Amino acid sequence: MSEFEPYEQPEFSIPENLVNKLYEFSGDSDKYKGVIIACVTEKGQPLIYSRFDSIITELGLRKAMMDFLEKSDGDIDHTND
Repeated sequence: MSEFEPYEQPEFSIPENLVNKLYEFSGDSDKYKGVIIACVTEKGQPLIYSRFDSIITELGLRKAMMDFLEKSDGDIDHTND
């Protein structure tokens, strides 16, 4: 039996078929579908996956992400007072 070598393991990634499945679950059969997934590898490298059915859905999700991040930044500022 060989010894475990963590540096020889493939780096983390989300399989494309899982992203596609989440996209399919995200909206109606023909509209309002979209996902943005943010995660990090074991080496600290950020990964962002996205898929949208239209520019309108993309813009809406991007705005929702910006609002979420701004609120998160505000929450962090208040906890550091």
